[in-house]
Amino acid sequence: MKDKIFYYFTRPMFFYAKLKTQFFNKLFFGKIGRDSIILRDDLILNPSHIFIGKNSIVHSGARILCFTRHRGGQKFNPRLEIGDDVKIQQGIHIVCTNSIKIGSGVSIAAHTSILDSDHEYKDINRPIHDQELSVGSVEIGDNSLVGAGVMILKAKIGRNCIVGANSVVKGEFPDYSVIAGIPARVIKTIK
Repeated sequence: MKDKIFYYFTRPMFFYAKLKTQFFNKLFFGKIGRDSIILRDDLILNPSHIFIGKNSIVHSGARILCFTRHRGGQKFNPRLEIGDDVKIQQGIHIVCTNSIKIGSGVSIAAHTSILDSDHEYKDINRPIHDQELSVGSVEIGDNSLVGAGVMILKAKIGRNCIVGANSVVKGEFPDYSVIAGIPARVIKTIK
């Protein structure tokens, strides 16, 4: 009975979010596919650089930032691609300055951060946030699962991978890997 009450209580919220996503947000984004939903985002910066496939959902509290410039005159042309049937839970934090590709069928658990850049520290006389960004890319292969609290920094994760909760992922990982740890490493291959 409680499940039915919850379903009927939340159904109008999903309906409103779908209408807002498909008719309002679609005007500003690079692309939003059919039946995709963005639920109560916290902050979305430069949505024209964001391309979302069909039947994907981004849950509440999302901070999705596509930076086109940085202090000191750096300019960027970011592209964030989210495939079809992607499920992103609440509290996601994405920072894109170059390229982030999230494949189709990917599930990302709550409070995960995905960044394709980080601050350099070359001049000890300047604050770190005023120094140039070191830019890379992130790719998460199709049908992968990213656990809660994961930090992904300039990484390429293959298809059908599992990333353990609270891992810090940097570098390249082959298809069918189970990845975990700080720093993350392949702990098992699924075949």
